[in-house]
Amino acid sequence: MKKFKPIIEIICYIVLPIVIWKYGREPLGDYYAMLLSTAPAFVYTIWNFFNDRQFNVSGLYIMSSLMVNTILDLISDSAEWMLWNGIYFNFGMIAFLLLTIAIKKPIVMYFLIDAAYVQGTPREESLKKYKSKELFKYFQWLTAFLILRDVLESGVKIWLIYKYGVDGFDKILIAMRTFGWIMSVVFVGAVMFVFNKISQHAEKEKSAESEEEEKVI
Repeated sequence: MKKFKPIIEIICYIVLPIVIWKYGREPLGDYYAMLLSTAPAFVYTIWNFFNDRQFNVSGLYIMSSLMVNTILDLISDSAEWMLWNGIYFNFGMIAFLLLTIAIKKPIVMYFLIDAAYVQGTPREESLKKYKSKELFKYFQWLTAFLILRDVLESGVKIWLIYKYGVDGFDKILIAMRTFGWIMSVVFVGAVMFVFNKISQHAEKEKSAESEEEEKVI
């Protein structure tokens, strides 16, 4: 099933929403067609959450974001406001991410603690290691990257809304999904860099422990 995941995501996040938008505008109107077009991505995300049993910080973050975004869509009174509410949601996420950095609990650190737990590392052990002076700064930087992503995404979407308006929803959808995937690839690359730093840190700790044991002997 995992090998088909990229295809399924393209279908749920781009193909089906555009089809629903194209053929639903006339009978449903702009707002309801746009609202209905969010259903495939919503259902797919919910299915992933329960299928992968993501009952952790990462999963709750994704689900909370989805629910807040959905509520904003439902309380919008027009298609145009749905587009703008997505930007306001980004502003809210930027504020939240900034808060996690300010209180020295960068959200990305907890994402990687979840990832390490899946690999068999206890959460307490990862938390202690990641809070070390050598590693902690990387989680602050990764969280700052998510802020930069949301700022750029908001800027691009605002420009697209002014350029195309509601009539260009399909173009906006394709552009934003593509932008999101590109930023995800960059983020994964940054995470791999941090994982490499974590491995180097673990090797240094092992070397230091070995030297201490040799001194004792």
